[in-house]
Amino acid sequence: MCRLFALAALEAVNVMEWLKALKWAAERDPLLEKLTGSPQHGDGWGLAALSADRLIHYRSPVPIWADPLLEVVASTLSFPVAVVAHARKASAGMPLGAAAAHPFAVPLRDGSVLFVSQNGALDVERLLKAVGPVASPDNVDSFIYSLALARYVEGKGDLGAALAELHSDLEGAGCVKGMANTAALLVRRSGGELRAEVGAVRHVVSDRLRAYGELYVVEGERFVATFSSTLARTLPTDVWGEPLGENVALCAELGASRFRRYEIPAKR
Repeated sequence: MCRLFALAALEAVNVMEWLKALKWAAERDPLLEKLTGSPQHGDGWGLAALSADRLIHYRSPVPIWADPLLEVVASTLSFPVAVVAHARKASAGMPLGAAAAHPFAVPLRDGSVLFVSQNGALDVERLLKAVGPVASPDNVDSFIYSLALARYVEGKGDLGAALAELHSDLEGAGCVKGMANTAALLVRRSGGELRAEVGAVRHVVSDRLRAYGELYVVEGERFVATFSSTLARTLPTDVWGEPLGENVALCAELGASRFRRYEIPAKR
């Protein structure tokens, strides 16, 4: 169980406010405490961003609220920016440390890079049966998922369509243990420049996890963002997000004012 956000902004927004909201949500999460008795997502954190013309990827084994480099990392971000950030609470039996922190980076064959963060748990055996042998089963489930998503992106050529099809296949194979929310950043080369798009999935299959697993969306003038439910309590009051309320995939290029929405087809 984890907390995450993804945003894309053509003009200046206060990303440090978003990182502080993630920090507060990770340090004291009443929704998590209600579910598990523990209020903290303390198993590391990370972010990936295309910031102006710079690609930034940072992963730390330290809880976000205790990381002395948080403000240093935030200070490297300038505009336009597309960013995915994640605070981790590891599932039982999963590896720990910086190598297991999200977002995971997966290079694509065309030179693009996909960064993936997740909140939830997947049945690794069923996942590998559904998507094929992308990795050894002793890896973090979200890393295996990231490799699978990269394969789907290469096949579909579209991040949103790839997310929708992958999650349809996961649903059909019974891979999702309660929930499997995702936030992703895809950075592509276009001529001599880099272009970014952010994607997300709200995928909750357990009624018990509906409040905790809800994703919220903000859409405005050349700005989009999606975020975990606890951040709806820790973001500034002028950030008003709407709950998605259904399982759906989202995608938006940097500079867009709205997400494209993709239905997740049912497969049984």
